[in-house]
Amino acid sequence: MYRKTRSYLRAAIAFVLLAASHILLAQAAQSSTDPSFPRTQNQDKTESSTPSKKSPDSSATQNAPKSVQPEQEEKKISPQEAQELFRSVDEILKFASKDTSLPIHDEVKRKLVNRDEVVAFIRKHMEEDEDAQRLRRSELVLKKFGLLPRDFDLETFLVALLREQVAGYYDPQAKTVNLLDWIEPEQQKPVLAHELTHALQDQSFGLEKYMKAGDADLGASKKEPTQEDIENDEISTAHQAVVEGQAMVVLLDYELLPIGQSVVDSP
Repeated sequence: MYRKTRSYLRAAIAFVLLAASHILLAQAAQSSTDPSFPRTQNQDKTESSTPSKKSPDSSATQNAPKSVQPEQEEKKISPQEAQELFRSVDEILKFASKDTSLPIHDEVKRKLVNRDEVVAFIRKHMEEDEDAQRLRRSELVLKKFGLLPRDFDLETFLVALLREQVAGYYDPQAKTVNLLDWIEPEQQKPVLAHELTHALQDQSFGLEKYMKAGDADLGASKKEPTQEDIENDEISTAHQAVVEGQAMVVLLDYELLPIGQSVVDSP
């Protein structure tokens, strides 16, 4: 989702929060007090055969048998596969450049990261900016409506969900695309097309500057928002849509490439 600058991370968190809300709404009818809910899709698949998995920070996970701990089961890609993935960055970057007409100004740095590094990255940015305040307000609202147990930690849940669902991300501050050491290279390549589009956007017009245009947290203000505030907020939302929309089109075009089609001419 989406990492990562302040606004870029915010978009990812907003998307995950929306998805989580739908999950919670569906599950609230079944149980509003069950300490194991809500669960990710991966957890639901194994519910009948193994204990439900919580976030890596939860006491239940720490006390669970090794057989249900993801770290014990996870397969890492080989050094050869990592080299292949690194080599594919330049090839996919050229494809994204041709698909978007955004020129390549600089080489994009690449880094192989593990799940713990991804979690640390997410937590660092969630703690640093106003997304933490947004998250607390959202958690409070969900609890007020009875959609979350009062002792439920939404931040821990979202971090755990992102830890499972993330498939690569571009960090505009480090000018680096981060590749994952537990996902097969072929599965990561379409995501690379998406993230490298963000890299090209960053090189062409400065992703942070573009995403900060109109940036304002209207929910955090105690004053009634002015018309200008609302217009700026709409600008920020529009910029997020442009950035993510273009990257998603490139991802789809990359997946359609083997059959000689694109989003434009695909039925």
